[in-house]
Amino acid sequence: MVDPLFRIESNISTGSQASRLAPRAAPGPYQVRPFFDGMFLNTITHIPAGRSLNVLLGLLNELASAQQMPAADPWPVINRAVAETPETDLAIDLAFFPGPLGERGAITHIHEGNLRIGHLFRAAFHAMAANYWTCATRLSPARDWTRLVFSGGLAQHVAVLRDLIVARFGCDYRLCASSEDTLLGLLALGMTATGRAASAQAAMRELSTQAQPGHWPA
Repeated sequence: MVDPLFRIESNISTGSQASRLAPRAAPGPYQVRPFFDGMFLNTITHIPAGRSLNVLLGLLNELASAQQMPAADPWPVINRAVAETPETDLAIDLAFFPGPLGERGAITHIHEGNLRIGHLFRAAFHAMAANYWTCATRLSPARDWTRLVFSGGLAQHVAVLRDLIVARFGCDYRLCASSEDTLLGLLALGMTATGRAASAQAAMRELSTQAQPGHWPA
């Protein structure tokens, strides 16, 4: 039986993807990829994420860069500003690059009180949550998922983004057991190849017990 799980991967410097395992190949508005254990992975890639956020960061950092001021990690400031901005009426379309959700972005509903870092990035995170929901319904129109798993640096380190996505989906979630997703996958395959786990799915279930507690029982 396929675990009714939905996977969201979002990285700070690149795009992101939404995926779901399927027991058989079925065409649809997504990519179908062979997976381990005879399964298939239905996935939508190039969802606006870190690459689009970097466009916003580039604008915010342009003056400092022009003055050759030393660069600092902007994310602590962004996270604090977003936490201090619980609501915003600013709206952002993050499709700054061609992808499954368009090829032209926009920042709208601007007024003198909301063109601030906290508003800007809360609006961006709202847009990301809405994009993942749109892609999820393309992957599974029945909306029968019961759990989410997050991987990638952005999804793992920006709690507000996770909270907005979870609120949109209305189900339990966990974080990937390691920020090194590729190495974790290789470990799962190694466990399968050496007989420590009966299948890749069994290995992944075992490794998931190392996920952050309090979100869903392994």
